[in-house]
Amino acid sequence: MFEKLKEIREYEGLTQKEVAKKLNVSRATYAGWECGKDIIPLRKLNDFANSFNVSLDYLVGNTPDSELLPHLKNIDEQIVANNLRKFRNDNNISQKKLAETINTSQANIHKYETGKSLITTAYALEFSKHYKYSLDKLIGKK
Repeated sequence: MFEKLKEIREYEGLTQKEVAKKLNVSRATYAGWECGKDIIPLRKLNDFANSFNVSLDYLVGNTPDSELLPHLKNIDEQIVANNLRKFRNDNNISQKKLAETINTSQANIHKYETGKSLITTAYALEFSKHYKYSLDKLIGKK
């Protein structure tokens, strides 16, 4: 799923250890993300995108080309909450239906929409792919 992490790292001539240091994680943690063993948290995915001047949508394969987007140092749960809720309301989708679509609980959708919890990368990807909605837009980058 995150083949672009390795592709970009190798293109830049960096080791996993060097990228891990940029992201403030261990090499083993980064290696798990790069090989697809673990899913990179949304905040760290954003940090990677900022470090290499690429969009989240490019990293996850939503777009073939990377747009130059402004860096977003910190993801604000409330912005993500507002964008998720607005999308759902604009498209007349219930929390229950959204939860079913991305394979989570309605309680989780409620937490994401109230800003009590940041949507996980896995659910954000399901949302993005199913509804063709930009991850960069979801977190407030565009």
